[in-house]
Amino acid sequence: MSSPPRLPPLSLPELLSPIVEVEPAQHHVSHRYCVPSYALPSPSALSQALNSPEGINCFGNERLYLHEQAKLCNNEKLSDVTLVVGGKKYYAHKIKLVTSSDVFETMLTGEWKDSNKKELELVEEPMCVNVFPRFLQFLYSCNIKLNMENSLPVFVLADKYNVTDLQNVCINFACTYIIPKLQLKDVFHVWFQYATKCVHRALVMACIKAMAEKMDEIIGSLDWEREWLDLDKYQLIEFLESSDLKVRDEFDLWKATRKWLTSPAHTERTHQLEDNLRSILPYIRFPMMTAEQLYEVENSMIMQENCGLFQKYLMSSYKYHALPLSMRACVKEFSGRSFLLRNFSDLRWDCRFVVHNYSTCVKGEEKGIRFSTRASSYPSQTWDWELKIYPKGISTTSDDFRVVLYSNLILDQPRPMEYLLSLVSRDEVIHSVCGKKNFSKTRYMIDTELDKKVSLAELCMPNSPLLVDDCLILQIILKPAE
Repeated sequence: MSSPPRLPPLSLPELLSPIVEVEPAQHHVSHRYCVPSYALPSPSALSQALNSPEGINCFGNERLYLHEQAKLCNNEKLSDVTLVVGGKKYYAHKIKLVTSSDVFETMLTGEWKDSNKKELELVEEPMCVNVFPRFLQFLYSCNIKLNMENSLPVFVLADKYNVTDLQNVCINFACTYIIPKLQLKDVFHVWFQYATKCVHRALVMACIKAMAEKMDEIIGSLDWEREWLDLDKYQLIEFLESSDLKVRDEFDLWKATRKWLTSPAHTERTHQLEDNLRSILPYIRFPMMTAEQLYEVENSMIMQENCGLFQKYLMSSYKYHALPLSMRACVKEFSGRSFLLRNFSDLRWDCRFVVHNYSTCVKGEEKGIRFSTRASSYPSQTWDWELKIYPKGISTTSDDFRVVLYSNLILDQPRPMEYLLSLVSRDEVIHSVCGKKNFSKTRYMIDTELDKKVSLAELCMPNSPLLVDDCLILQIILKPAE
């Protein structure tokens, strides 16, 4: 008779330290750790728990448990159901299938016609047949090996049987290892199509982000014309919703959208034009167009025939352009998605910045971002600027989030400027500061005082609402002062 497996010896402090439950978020199988004494309850609470009828939660070796449980996968021992996939038989256990998947629960319990069968044939997509053993192994072991070829078929099985933990594993794997390495056409035709049809938001956003850098090509080249025009309405909206799109300007994006709306290859859209406009117009950022471009929209045939649908968007945009920056910051209606900048490549008076991986920034670290704007001088030229951001304070002893604006030209004449600096989320402007500065040779920088609206405590808190996927997003608008 073989002896039971031995666990690694524990040190005396570990033996004396009670084991308490720690459950990481978004994991199907929680993990428990032996935590140091400073994380334990107070002595009085601990004493109370020790003497209570309930006691203290204590756990064994979870990894060893999963290892032993994995040995039951495709094992006849105590098997009470056989799954037949692609002509091959797999021995399984109803209790394991039912606890892993609500789809299997419906199939194997209750009044379903095959619930009492000992052998159950599953009809799977051809690409899923060969990966079914890996899928089944995950249900027993919470572990799977993925690669470029098998990740999508495994994902399809995870979706079909609603195995949430495996769905999350596949999404994270695809976003981290697959989508960044694929050709954009493959991202579009495979992962974006699947993600939008199955409504996996995180995966959709990863696909959009991968394609965002080439958005000018996607909306403007013949090579992408068919893909763009064949989008369904909700896929189009996924693109229009993103601030990551790198396009020349918003007017180009509107022209591509108008082309989608009136595509001769999709005659049904002619009859659905009004409904489509109602759905799509909220995602066009009309305030980001110039006044001349807005006038061109106003005089277009599609606007003339659907004037009532466009009117509120154009009026809000004209109002936005008419007001000075100091007043824009105070108007509540100017805080929605329509007033967020995209990554526009045309020379403008505004710019969007993203500080990636905020959690890895250190105190005193500087993030310098240089950009150019139009100039009010003649003949036409550019003005160069720099925004210096101190994401976690200007020094190791500072607790002030700072953003400083610099003029990068040696000025012969003073340059009076207004600025509007905003911290934004995925959907709205969160905090804004505005001011006026006469930039000159001796006064070429200004502290924007955004720290008076934003604190490091807010930024550094877990799941901070001021960050988007661990990114700090800022936008600045400049305007010559009158």
